[in-house]
Order: sequence, then structure tokens, then C-alpha cells
Amino acid sequence: MMPLNNETHLRPMSLRLLILSCSFFLAGVFLSALPVNQEWMLFLNHAVAGIDPFWSFLTQFGEGGAALLLLLVFTRFTRHGTALSLKCFLIGSLLSPLLKSWFSHPRPLGVLEPGVIHTIGVPAAAANSLPSGHSMTVVAAVTLLCLFLPSGKKFKWLGLVMALFAALVVLSRVMVGAHWPSDLIAGAGVGWMVVALAQEWESRHAWEPRLRTRWAQIGLLLAEIALVTYLFMATTHTPAERLAFDLIATVGIAGALSRFAKLRQQSVS
Repeated sequence: MMPLNNETHLRPMSLRLLILSCSFFLAGVFLSALPVNQEWMLFLNHAVAGIDPFWSFLTQFGEGGAALLLLLVFTRFTRHGTALSLKCFLIGSLLSPLLKSWFSHPRPLGVLEPGVIHTIGVPAAAANSLPSGHSMTVVAAVTLLCLFLPSGKKFKWLGLVMALFAALVVLSRVMVGAHWPSDLIAGAGVGWMVVALAQEWESRHAWEPRLRTRWAQIGLLLAEIALVTYLFMATTHTPAERLAFDLIATVGIAGALSRFAKLRQQSVS
């Protein structure tokens, strides 16, 4: 993947993302107050039956630690990639719980009677449903990856495939019974907002030069090892969840070995 050309490229893109994010977030908040929100949730939740492992597998890609590990691996050789990945993770970790506690919307399992919703695994049943943290995470991660794709028709197709993947991960939150459609729309909006804020932050106070130092690279290597360990040891409730975490952790191991080899090569030279 090619790096961003310069610092100024970050700013106009962040403005477009900010406009898009506000539109989706407000649409999600508006939908949450309408009866159709519940109707759509039940329709979607029961629309596709018999492929529970598919949704159980996909939904794990919206988990924060899993997404951060993949970003550290795939944005490593891009300009600003590592810095933006870390800043997105920090901003999202603060913004998501803040908005959840502010709106304090109940989740579907906290409102509807047992048996009405088709659940997969053990979805959350407590309050603080809006916005969806998984939706925020996967939208932010895929948007960030798409920013670094080179120009060209084949890469546009790759961007579309990545966007479709993100949409399916977002949809999986309804399919497993954890969220309302309004949560997904608002979560996607927050995801774009996170990227916009991270871009603006990096354009004003760049972390990239510091992150390329040897000690920073060692710290990133340790972070990747910690995330891999977390994923291998994380509690799961279905074989598909376990498979997803193991797959992501394996990619993380490959990334950590590559970073370690680069550090070793630098120390020898």
C-alpha cells in the first residue's frame, strides 16, 4: 500500500468524513426514536437463518483489540498509518463509552421478551446500546485502510470489497441479537468521525516521526505480542468466534515476526 503524499492531504478528507459522520449519527439517533427501528431489527434478525457461524465469525472483526492488531500489521509500511491507527483506537475508546452513557439506550435483549430475538453466542443484554462499538470500530478500520489504497481500477474494486466486508460486520450486530439498526447507523457515523478526528490530530501534531524510532518500534512489537496473547486467551462462546480470533492472532504473529526481523536487521547494520 502506498503512503499518503503529504500532510495537507489529510485535512480536506477529514472534512468530508466529518460531514458524512454527522449525517449518519443524527440519522441513527432519529431512527432510535421511531417504532420502525424495532420492526427492522426483528425483520433483519430473522431474515437469514441457518448461517449462524457466518455471523458469529464476522462479528469478531469489530472487536477493538482485533481491529487494532490488524491495523498495526497492514498499515505498518504506510506514511501516517501506524499513527492514525493508534489515534483512532484512542479516540474510539473514549468516544464510544461516552456516547453510550450519554444516550443510555437499552439493548434489544433488555426490551423484547426472550425468544422473540434469534441470538447467536452470548450477546450483551445491558443498557448502552447506541452507538454500536463494533460498527464504529470496523467502519473506522476499513475507512483507514481504504485511505492508503493506491489509485487504479483494481484497487477501487478492492476498496468496494472491503466496504462490503465492513457492511456485513456491521449487519452482524443485528443478526447476533446485540443491537438495533439505529445503533449500527449511528456507530458507522461515529467510526467516520473517529477517522476524521485522528486525521486532524495527526495533521497538527504528527506522531509518525517518533513512531519510526527504534524504541517506538520495540513498543509496537510488544503491543502486537500483547494483542496476539489477548486474542488467543479471550473467552469465546462459539467455534466460529474462536476461529475468527485465532485467524486474526495468526496474522498478528506474522506481523510481529516481520517487525522483529526488521528490528534485528537494523541492529546488525
